[in-house]
Amino acid sequence: MTERKSVPHRRSLWNHGSLFLLSAIRQPFPPARMRFISPTATAIAAQAAWVLTLAVAALARFWRLGYHSIWFDEAVTLQWATSNPVWTWQKTIALVEDKHPPGYYLLLHGWIELLKALSLPRSDEALRFFGGLLGVLTVLGVMLLARRLSGRPTALLAGLLAALAPALVWYSQELRMFQPAATGLVWAGYCMVRAWEAAPAWRRWGWWFGFIVCFELALYSYLFSAFLLPAAGLTLLLLAYRARQTQSDQRAWAWRFGEGALALALAGALFLPLAYSAWLVNSAEGAPGVAFANLGANLWRMLRVFTLWRVDWPGWLATTSLVGFGALAIAGLSLPSRGARGGATPPAPALPDRGWLLIWLGVPLLIGNLLLTRSDSVFAEDRYFLFLAPFLLWAVARGAVMVDQRWRGAGWATGALAAALVAASLPHLWTPAMYRENWRAAAHYIADYQQASPTLPAAVVAHVDYTRRPLERYLRPRLGAEEIPIFFPFGGALAPDQVDAVIAPPLQGIIDQGAATLWLTQSHLDGVDDQRLVERWLAERFPLMTEQYPTGIKLSGYAIQSRFAAVPLLPESAQQPMAELAPGLMLAACEVLTPTLSARDDQLHPPSGWLHVRLWWQATGPIDDDYMATAQVVGPEGVWGDRLYRENEALRRWPTRSWQMGDVARDEIDINLNPVTPDGTYPVEIGLMDSAGHALPSKADCGVVQISNTP
Repeated sequence: MTERKSVPHRRSLWNHGSLFLLSAIRQPFPPARMRFISPTATAIAAQAAWVLTLAVAALARFWRLGYHSIWFDEAVTLQWATSNPVWTWQKTIALVEDKHPPGYYLLLHGWIELLKALSLPRSDEALRFFGGLLGVLTVLGVMLLARRLSGRPTALLAGLLAALAPALVWYSQELRMFQPAATGLVWAGYCMVRAWEAAPAWRRWGWWFGFIVCFELALYSYLFSAFLLPAAGLTLLLLAYRARQTQSDQRAWAWRFGEGALALALAGALFLPLAYSAWLVNSAEGAPGVAFANLGANLWRMLRVFTLWRVDWPGWLATTSLVGFGALAIAGLSLPSRGARGGATPPAPALPDRGWLLIWLGVPLLIGNLLLTRSDSVFAEDRYFLFLAPFLLWAVARGAVMVDQRWRGAGWATGALAAALVAASLPHLWTPAMYRENWRAAAHYIADYQQASPTLPAAVVAHVDYTRRPLERYLRPRLGAEEIPIFFPFGGALAPDQVDAVIAPPLQGIIDQGAATLWLTQSHLDGVDDQRLVERWLAERFPLMTEQYPTGIKLSGYAIQSRFAAVPLLPESAQQPMAELAPGLMLAACEVLTPTLSARDDQLHPPSGWLHVRLWWQATGPIDDDYMATAQVVGPEGVWGDRLYRENEALRRWPTRSWQMGDVARDEIDINLNPVTPDGTYPVEIGLMDSAGHALPSKADCGVVQISNTP
């Protein structure tokens, strides 16, 4: 003892630091040669490992919360969440106007009210922070539950996998009910275990109350959560059976079983009204399928969703990784524990963890496959069974630990590799490939255009009401309603015979208010305007200036005013070459509306950037041909960008041969850049092409564009 006290403090720090992670993971099953680690070092390492895992979960979920813009489904969520709670409950509880119950909407309503009370802006980050918190709570719940049933090593690895799983991170950052449902179900499971083990009775009832609350949170947020009610019932039966076989006090386990049965009955009874509505809606709307159809494909897809999800790796690498995850999951669900190394054996849990995992994974999948007979869409979306992801990842972690018990070091090597693969797949979430609907890009394009065109008033038509909400969210900070109003003139599905009665009057009314430019945003038109009648009505009457394609959206700009008696007042940045490029046709002015841009584009129209130019042509005399404008971005090396031609552009709709002296036309075009155009300043040259397709020799300078490829 004297020698140990004389060891320098530096050596003590070395012991604590070098064995920090190892002692945290291996404890409470340390090998004999690690017995010299002090209990204090072990406790510090264990606690720090838990904190570190939760910190990883928080970092992943709070990282770039505002990267993706609010999309259609989130806009629907915000509509319900920002409405009166009583009205939201009345409209959603029947599952007719919305197929999801009101639980999450009411929770988010409370979060929004809290943000108001704290005088915090309703930014995307602030709104999504709530989901991030729920995601971290999910990881904590998985760790607590796995530690209770499987031990600390499995709990830490399961927590790390859940902290990094891309799908769990993604839905923590989305304003939807799938992550809250997973949170509620994980904590319902933990409360169930604690309720069964707790003493005295008042503590058990506290945990059973928590079980009911967590289950109802999940059930009233997402209907598929009900698939775990039978799993919880079967778990209770097995807990009672195991207690009857191992406990001498038969009255004790009978009381516990009775308490659990009452709690489960209360949870089910509270869910009955919603279950009845769900059954009626499913019966009326579902298309019958075949039980267990595509079972193998569905299981394989869920394995990918719960682990690597949408990572863009080579096929062989993704397949090999998924096979490894599947093998670990099978090992975790099938291999019995051989106990701890070094003679240490942890207390036996109330229910073997293998049994728990088989029930909580198998029962929902069995129910889902049986329900295919009523609706063939049960497995249609990645998110539908997201609440099973924590349990599958727990099974993967258990599999690694079981392998380690049989082949020393092999299990932890595979566990570390599994965590590394999941971590490597995570950054893909914050790439343009993962955009759902990029309303931020659409709004910013409109705002940039209008701020460069202060003398030409504009309006926006949002074809579907829900799309108006995210558009307003990103457009209003730049332009107020008096500068560019947003209209939603249509409701319900449109048919061809409704053009004159339904489509024409509101559009004509918007145009009559004096807009020179009209922006049409289209998204989610299936079943609403399948034949694109609104777009066709506008295209038949007005020239198309540009079309932009943010993910999930089509943005079309129409020149409502394209003919003028004189060139209108233009900003100082406009060029006025006053160059006669063909007999009787003069380029009076031109504007480079995107003076700085990247040669590559990953938001509006990948892969290349488009330079937008507005030309003002004026007839100075008789014009004997129908000309089209040419436009190029040139450099010392040659042409770096050439214009795009569209059928419905200004000079096609108003052929120059028909012009009278003094007529002025507004002509807008896009120049498609070569994606490899290097940084630099390039002149923009404008010319004309005759009806035979021959370019005229005269050119005019339209200013310059600055190419900057640095993000």
